[in-house]
Amino acid sequence: MKGVVLTLLVAAPVFADDSLSLDEALARAMEQVPALKAARAQETASQARARESFAALLPQVSLGLAYSRSTANFVARPGALPSSLAGASSINLDSFDFFTGNVTAQMMVWDFFTTWNRHQAAKRSAEGQAAQTRSLELTTALNVRTSYFAARAQDELVAVAQASLDNTRAHLTQIQAFVSAGARPEIDVAQSRAELANAKLALVNAKNSAALARARLAQTMGMKGPVRGALLDAPPAASADEDAPLDTLVTEAVRARPESAQLEAQVQAQELSLAAVKGTYWPTLSAQVSANAQARQLNAVVPNVSGQLALSWQLYQGGLTQAQQAEAEATLAVVKAQVDTLTQQVRLDVEQAQLDVHASKEAVEVSNEAKAAAAERLRLAEGRYQAGAGSVIELSDAQVAFTQAGAQVAQATFTLAASRARLVAALGRER
Repeated sequence: MKGVVLTLLVAAPVFADDSLSLDEALARAMEQVPALKAARAQETASQARARESFAALLPQVSLGLAYSRSTANFVARPGALPSSLAGASSINLDSFDFFTGNVTAQMMVWDFFTTWNRHQAAKRSAEGQAAQTRSLELTTALNVRTSYFAARAQDELVAVAQASLDNTRAHLTQIQAFVSAGARPEIDVAQSRAELANAKLALVNAKNSAALARARLAQTMGMKGPVRGALLDAPPAASADEDAPLDTLVTEAVRARPESAQLEAQVQAQELSLAAVKGTYWPTLSAQVSANAQARQLNAVVPNVSGQLALSWQLYQGGLTQAQQAEAEATLAVVKAQVDTLTQQVRLDVEQAQLDVHASKEAVEVSNEAKAAAAERLRLAEGRYQAGAGSVIELSDAQVAFTQAGAQVAQATFTLAASRARLVAALGRER
């Protein structure tokens, strides 16, 4: 049985289709994930709303043209004209043309910064939406990384299961030879066949889990079809952040996380909205210039020009402005509380991610030690069985232990990769 153990160390899944790197997976996700498309559309809409709010600060110009044709019968209303002219005209069904045109320019001159503050609040809201999009991009990248390495882990587990099946078949062949030679009882063959069936079942389950992992990867990438190619990228290497002081990492994360920028923009937007509400306590001054022309015939136009300044002041609106101010102040308090909550959450995210990295690194070391010990155990068990000193149960147990150790190494390796990806995301970084 010498050399059987090496099968597990070199076996790897083979894919016929195009391969997929992690960078390619991330690029596809940034283009295809529906939630990101929706977030970018919302960002564009918020920018458009900011431009809409600026329009109120600019002159409003309108043009009107009208044509009518009507009769000219006149009826005097009592008290509207002197009594000497109060009679009604005779009825006449003749009709006449009448042309009217006007151009009006109107502009708000001063409203105690109410409109300006609303515009600035809309701009801050647009910036907050942009930060929210950025946050979703980082979340999507984290999901892709963890799904990618989970799929890689499942591929490795398929290789482990396949190698275990190959080893079990080799054991069965050798055991059958021993039984045929009379060196071993027939029950050893039955035991080995049972182990072979279990190994086949384990391979089926591993392949199914690998297919499900690839389906989840396709979903995180926004793909409609499956991911079939080989996954190329190995787990990321260690970084200095894994052992950096926690407070240093938290300070960086609070500054870099897009959620912080989003809430900061929301606070500024709400403060400006509150200032805009307070501005409505005061009057608004506006100016208007208009020019119009009227005529019964186009060659006899009568023009007129007018201008006016208007001061309007809502002295009492049933407590509407006071209620709006109270609502804006309460909303501002809510957003400020969310800032404090985010700071606490960021600290928890960074600390948990760093602890997970440390634990995963230790798990990788321990699982590699266990795998080496299991390989040695299997080698000794094979030698003992071949020499007639060991039982088939001992050999079977050693094979199972070696298979489990290989699976633990694969899982620990890619768990470490996922932990490192979560640390990167917790720090607000792209990679």
